[in-house]
Amino acid sequence: MRSRALLTAALMCSSVLAFAKDQPEYHSAKVISQDVNSYNHGVAVVPLGNVIAGVPITRRSNIVTVETSKHRLTWSEAGKNTLILPVNETIQFYQDGNWFIVLDSKKKKHKFALIHAEALEGSHP
Repeated sequence: MRSRALLTAALMCSSVLAFAKDQPEYHSAKVISQDVNSYNHGVAVVPLGNVIAGVPITRRSNIVTVETSKHRLTWSEAGKNTLILPVNETIQFYQDGNWFIVLDSKKKKHKFALIHAEALEGSHP
């Protein structure tokens, strides 16, 4: 009877640990600059019955430059939503594979791709 209770307790503990998510390791960075821009990228022409309709294609870009203690990184935001960051303020981010993830005030993830990285002068061993 006692062994059954121990087995049940062990299974419950292991199942709780199995469902626990790993917390990402957050890093701090100072936002140096941000450039939110949109530009025309041509026209899509579609036939509608006997009429041809043209719709302009607009592209959006969000380029952010941040500085950590060792590197200056330039990111490009992926996705349809734009995250506006406070310039000259510190933000928190974590890395998930090739993506840099920044959370907004509603805890929604914004993914950024690395497009440029440079080491800062004081960071060499």
